[in-house]
Amino acid sequence: MSISADSSPRTVYVLGAGFSYDALIPLQSKILDSIRDMDFVSLPERLQSYCSEHQGRSIEFVNKIFAHSNNPALEDVFTLLDESIKNHRYCLGYEYRKLEEIRRSFYSIIVLLFLAHEEKVDGGAWAFYRKVSQYLIKQQLDAGLNAHPFSIISLNWDCILDDSIYWSLLKHKQNDTDIDYCCFTHPFEGTTRHTPSILQRAKGIYNIKVMKLHGSVNWVICPNCNCMFVGLGSKSEVVYRYLTEKECPECAKVIKKPDETFRLPVLEPFIISPTFVKQFDNPHIGYIWDNAYRELSKATKVVFIGYSLPYADYHLRTLLKRAIQPDTEIEVVLVESDKAPEGSNIRSYYAASRYEEFFGAEKVKIYFEGVKKYFEKMI
Repeated sequence: MSISADSSPRTVYVLGAGFSYDALIPLQSKILDSIRDMDFVSLPERLQSYCSEHQGRSIEFVNKIFAHSNNPALEDVFTLLDESIKNHRYCLGYEYRKLEEIRRSFYSIIVLLFLAHEEKVDGGAWAFYRKVSQYLIKQQLDAGLNAHPFSIISLNWDCILDDSIYWSLLKHKQNDTDIDYCCFTHPFEGTTRHTPSILQRAKGIYNIKVMKLHGSVNWVICPNCNCMFVGLGSKSEVVYRYLTEKECPECAKVIKKPDETFRLPVLEPFIISPTFVKQFDNPHIGYIWDNAYRELSKATKVVFIGYSLPYADYHLRTLLKRAIQPDTEIEVVLVESDKAPEGSNIRSYYAASRYEEFFGAEKVKIYFEGVKKYFEKMI
């Protein structure tokens, strides 16, 4: 997880939701509708009950608080929850402890939604992402153990890239290579060969840095000891198990149950709310953001892929301004609809214009070919 001292060219890929477009992962604007439409009949009976409970609690809250809107912005829902909980406020009869319960239900159902969608990704999409993964792995292996030719910053919760890299490592039996999440990870017990990120360099492992600034649907965390467990490469049934009242195995080693009424801490999903008041005070997230700063500050090129650079992402926009050096190349991969029409007087509505405004039009090289065509030239 440490930063290497090599001075060779370094590329940082910044991935937005557009990177996972071919996997049909729901966009943020579609998540609430997708939650309403979720069907659990294919799940084991115990999971059906668990999922239905979280779905019902989440949708009931939205229907009551946003009765005037069929599909409120997810940012509005989570900002209301986060602000009320942080300040121990009431919200239309919901006291803050109840709001905490509702927020946990939202986290759980979003994780389940994303896992369910990943199970449905077709073979063609997987083939593309696995080719991208193999291209990246080869770059790292060719560069050697002490160099980092690239690193990845992801703003996505999904595991399309993670699982594609892991699949490639298993297929080619590359036991000396692993994903480095740039924080202190613990693998799910007995489910994966993932080496804790903080130990990879010491063990001589080629570490592929994937910094997920907003958490991940294959991460869970203990609210007591703060241990973070990752399900990299695990089947979704395993991840489901960790979402269903799984007690922290690390706490179980040190906390002895005095009687049958005593309860160990239960693991929780680890994603950062899509809110206007994002909290990044968790130490794992802090390490990840610190590593992202260091990687960006050493980059000779930064490539933004499928990311629209919205004004609301002021934490990331601040990080980019602080870290990226004036002589760093900037490339942006978008689609045609992200380009402002000639003569438009609302140019800031379009992602391409926001990049030109942020970095300077003369500095940014923008490709409107989409993610697939961009990578097909390399893989």
